[in-house]
Amino acid sequence: MHISRFLSRAWGILVLSTSLVISTICTPSEIFAQNKPVIQSESAILMDAKTGFIIYEKNIYKKQFPASITKIMTTLLAIENGNLEDTITFSKDAVYSIEWRSSHIGMREGEQISLRNALYGMVLMSANEVSNAIAEHIDGSIDGFSEHMTRRAKEIGAINTNFVNPHGLHDENHYTTAYDMALIARECLKYDDFREIIGTITYTIPPTNLVEEPRPLAHQHRLFNQRAYPNSYYDGCEGGKTGFTDEAMHTLVTYAKRGDMELISVILKSEKQAMYDDTVTLLDYGFNHFKLIPIIEQGTSMGTFPIIYFDDDENEHQENVEVYAQSEVFCVLPKEASKEDIIKKISPPKKVNLPINKNEEIGDLDLVFENKVLGTVSLISSENIEKAQPVSTSQVKEIITPHSSPNKYIRIFIMIAATVLILFVLFFILILIYSSKNRKRMYYLPKNKLRLSKSLHKR
Repeated sequence: MHISRFLSRAWGILVLSTSLVISTICTPSEIFAQNKPVIQSESAILMDAKTGFIIYEKNIYKKQFPASITKIMTTLLAIENGNLEDTITFSKDAVYSIEWRSSHIGMREGEQISLRNALYGMVLMSANEVSNAIAEHIDGSIDGFSEHMTRRAKEIGAINTNFVNPHGLHDENHYTTAYDMALIARECLKYDDFREIIGTITYTIPPTNLVEEPRPLAHQHRLFNQRAYPNSYYDGCEGGKTGFTDEAMHTLVTYAKRGDMELISVILKSEKQAMYDDTVTLLDYGFNHFKLIPIIEQGTSMGTFPIIYFDDDENEHQENVEVYAQSEVFCVLPKEASKEDIIKKISPPKKVNLPINKNEEIGDLDLVFENKVLGTVSLISSENIEKAQPVSTSQVKEIITPHSSPNKYIRIFIMIAATVLILFVLFFILILIYSSKNRKRMYYLPKNKLRLSKSLHKR
């Protein structure tokens, strides 16, 4: 092999090896990708209900039509803004403005039921005329309620959602995403009334002012209604909401809990059987491979901040203030991991204004596992500091405590530098070996040629 060709190939190997090492070090590891399931639905998400952590995602920010899972948002606003014992009167518009043959429970114009009974009719049987009546009761009109829905969704964090009706019948301007619906579904769990309604298998609306017969209702979610669908029941399912229109296809929100772990699954744009199959696949993935564990208790001491300030004579002073976790923190981890694998990194505030009051927020604590931030908790002061002088970021120095970690970028730089140095050393060793072999070949080559020349001469 010619020396230039050898050097070219060796250099290529060096560059490739270095690139692979750098990319391996710098690319965050996907700790939640082991045994990652493959699903059929176009969009899907699996979220931990307590922490909001995303365990699985597929097209979660893609805008889709929600169909009747819209009624989860309608339920939220009704619970937040209404009295469940209030009486609802059905208007002509509420009853007759829905599409022909769409879901309903046969409510009549002028009929009256309680808001509580209306919510059962809407959630269990997906009654569209009931959705309209609830909207009119809460905000006076369907349009006003729809604007309220969108506004409340954005407050939750569902910024890619727009509602134009309370039931989900198709409209090009009525859309959401899997991520947004998971946020909305999670917000609903804060209310016991929602949990009670969504977790009811059968219910009966008693006779009303216009109808003498009671109206029996049954939950339509196949993974939850064990009585109607014994072969489809999912152990731990707490309820949910189905949806369908021709444009949205099948949509599904599901709540499930096993032990201390509660999960939310959202499926958008799917076939009917596929949405149930995918939901089971996602829930199994979450429960079988992950766990929810407490990491920090509320009020736990997390170290000390040095607060530097200057008096009237420009003399520098320092006060060390101990900080505590403002709230308890839970994290979702792979089952084989432990809480000791989590790095706790204290971040001081960008600016501190003195005086500092006891229990005032003065920093954050990030919980990091394999370069993923699993959660953040605010840190509060343990005491008062009275000096009233603004302090800039450069004047606030972080103390590395047992709860903190060194700068990851420094570690990455050191690892890359060491790797490159080792590869260069190996590169030059290869050059020396090649050069040594080449010198030996040059030493023996003249003698061989000489013997060959003498042999030919004798002939």
